[in-house]
Amino acid sequence: MAVEIDITPKPEGTYRIVVWTVGPAVERRYPKLEALEADVVVAARCGNEVRLIKAKRTAHSSMAWVGRHAQRGLGVLSFLPTFAKLDGGRWDQRLEWIMPVMVNGPVSHHLLAVWALNEKAQVKFKTNPPASQPIQMMRLYQRILNKPTVIAGDFNNNPVFHRNDPNWDMLELIALLETQGYVSAYHSFTGLEHGDPREQATRFRPDPIGGTDAHHVDYCFVPSQWLPALRNVQVGNPDVWFSTVRAEEHVPVVIDFDQFVVRDIIAAMRKRNED
Repeated sequence: MAVEIDITPKPEGTYRIVVWTVGPAVERRYPKLEALEADVVVAARCGNEVRLIKAKRTAHSSMAWVGRHAQRGLGVLSFLPTFAKLDGGRWDQRLEWIMPVMVNGPVSHHLLAVWALNEKAQVKFKTNPPASQPIQMMRLYQRILNKPTVIAGDFNNNPVFHRNDPNWDMLELIALLETQGYVSAYHSFTGLEHGDPREQATRFRPDPIGGTDAHHVDYCFVPSQWLPALRNVQVGNPDVWFSTVRAEEHVPVVIDFDQFVVRDIIAAMRKRNED
């Protein structure tokens, strides 16, 4: 049975990364997830692989997952010919919802998967001055950031939320990422600034006084050297991905790279690191 989605089919020779906070019922949304034709999906608020196997949702080639509850964690799914696994030797569990992953396949790279719970994180790494977990990620995973790496997931943040609070320091995070040579694929492709009111919303919540609260909070940051390989960025239409907003809902962000160009770029980056 055909699944209705509004994302264009993946062109031949494309490496596709998807960021989608699927929610705890990933097994029910799996057909749409599969229809995205992703190589890698970063899925926050996602049930673990045991739930998928029980539901006979097994089209993916591998899954890295961390979490305290089987129905709600941080997952990275891959689809053939790509494989993803938790980089256990590098995982710093003081950052509970940031997961280092090794991605191997036609395009191989490091991945830092993010589900930024901000002040709601139960496991916290205390720093002076205080900082959000994504800011701490920039310090604790410095060695990974110096390698070909993608940083992607649900940051639960946007510059429009900025306030004098370390949990809402998206502007500082963006500046740190840019200093390290990382840029948002969506913003690079669209030419929009972070926080621009024209940003396409990726998260939708019921507004307490009526209507829907909608903001762009799901990101895929890549090395700026990858931009010549960037071919397309698409954001799902909420009318296609859910019918009502009774609770928090997200749409997928789909990023396409020319597989052969990005592979050559990664090889050149690794060679420079070795020299």
